[in-house]
Amino acid sequence: MTSSSLTLALVAVALAAGPVAADGVRHVPPAEAEAGAPIELVASIADAGHKDVVLHYRARGAVAWVDVAFTQAAGGQWVAAIPAAAVLPPGLEYYLQSAAAAADGAAPAAIDEFASAADPHPIVVRTGDKDARRLRDLGRTGGRRSRAHAAFEWVDFGQRDNAAGAVVPDRYYRIDLDFAYRLLAYPLEEIRFGYTRLEGIVPNSDRRVPADCTPATEGSAACRVDAGFKVGGWFELGLALAEGVRFDGRGMFTANQESFALGARGELRAGIADGNHLAVAVEYMADVGTIGSFRLGWATVPKVPMAMTVEITDLPSSVRATGVRLLYDAYYPLPTGLRLGARLGYAARDQIIGGPSAGLSASYDF
Repeated sequence: MTSSSLTLALVAVALAAGPVAADGVRHVPPAEAEAGAPIELVASIADAGHKDVVLHYRARGAVAWVDVAFTQAAGGQWVAAIPAAAVLPPGLEYYLQSAAAAADGAAPAAIDEFASAADPHPIVVRTGDKDARRLRDLGRTGGRRSRAHAAFEWVDFGQRDNAAGAVVPDRYYRIDLDFAYRLLAYPLEEIRFGYTRLEGIVPNSDRRVPADCTPATEGSAACRVDAGFKVGGWFELGLALAEGVRFDGRGMFTANQESFALGARGELRAGIADGNHLAVAVEYMADVGTIGSFRLGWATVPKVPMAMTVEITDLPSSVRATGVRLLYDAYYPLPTGLRLGARLGYAARDQIIGGPSAGLSASYDF
């Protein structure tokens, strides 16, 4: 064999072993896509009856390819879709191949029609507004969606008396246990349910002990009221009206040894609950009383968010006069998701007699 013949033979072998040229597929690639939305790729395929065109895609950085065959749609176009579940940040990459049966019945040869496995086309996947907001909300909790919470509070309005020397305390305690789950399915941001116990002792009048009570009778039902309830169950929805603006609505059912009652609570908050925020709230519990409050929270001290609350209330019994409470809260979150809180305050129904308020709380995010 001459040298020229050998050269021609080597060239022919090289051409047969190398990539086959693209033929008859036109495709305009997308540059970006929105997370969680399917991507429909469209192509025009010449001689479509004699070849199959396949989409190969994968997440950026992945090894294995996923194959999707093009199918004919209305208007003569051919489409292949990447499902929504696969469209995730930071992006995808893909290429198109066609295969046509050889004339001699041999295995079909794959032709790179657009990009290739060695050099795929990238698609940047950007997060939508809701996805970006969800990532910001999860970032504040370290990706944790659930929270278990417990709180105890002691409230003392002082002791009341009358001219006969009868003395009756004006105080109550409250226990709250609850669980919350952050759905982040805006506008429904969170669901929460819990248990509340509230019990206290108050004089059986709006301010002082009834005039006809004496030290001998001050413990009777005519002189003092065992107020509150032992069991209270409630369910709450947290609605994110806009980012940074939220309304919490609660329905409550309470019970003691004598009766059942209903209650409700609503809070409108602007800002971040565990950081800088303003909030106004109203809570009503039948026979127990009503609370109206204004709260200012701030997170200027690193790792120690705080809040000041002014509360107007007639708790623990609706027979009592309205009192005012001034409260200070401080919290200490730990990297594990545990968050400890302490409350100090002062409560008074008039300018003469008042008493302390104190509480502890703990929550765990997971």
